[in-house]
Amino acid sequence: MSRAALRERMVGLDARLKLGGALFALLVALAGPAPYTASAVAVLALLASLVVGERAGVLLRRLGVALFSGLALWALHGLLRPEASGAWRLGLVLGTRVAAGATVFGLLIALTPPWALVGALRAWRVPAPLAEVIALAVRYATVLERAAHTAREAQILRLGYRGVRRGVHSLGALGGLTLVRAFDQAHATAEAMAARGCRGAHLPPSGDQS
Repeated sequence: MSRAALRERMVGLDARLKLGGALFALLVALAGPAPYTASAVAVLALLASLVVGERAGVLLRRLGVALFSGLALWALHGLLRPEASGAWRLGLVLGTRVAAGATVFGLLIALTPPWALVGALRAWRVPAPLAEVIALAVRYATVLERAAHTAREAQILRLGYRGVRRGVHSLGALGGLTLVRAFDQAHATAEAMAARGCRGAHLPPSGDQS
């Protein structure tokens, strides 16, 4: 079976099963002996991602989040509690757990359309407003990713990453620009939902609507 056919088959699976499997994998990663269990879950999720044809760049970005989290915890622990030992282990535990979560749920999102994910969340008794917010977050995460990619390409054309100092400055500008665009998108989404009659109130179950 080709990767495309396998990916199409995985996309067609029941979203409730995929969501349940992802939550179970996350539970195992959090409850098992650290960092071994979380590392094993992350490796299995990475292998599954490669089998279904996920791009290497996407997988590296997911692991980059885990690496940043682990390094940030290690640095903060060293700054705030320089007399304590074992900071590297705390960073390793957090990094592997973040890697497990990022790879498992990244694979879930890649193989599940947003509308199917919302249906699965509602089937698992997640309140409708929260399910809609999660679906919007999943949808606009890709939009912000494309915006950040476009801005970074423009910075590269302007030699914004020539040298370490200039690269750090460009990276900070890119983070600020992405954050501003996230707020702009959130404001536009709120206005669009308000125009459709949403006032932030909890919607009644579909069976109660008349």
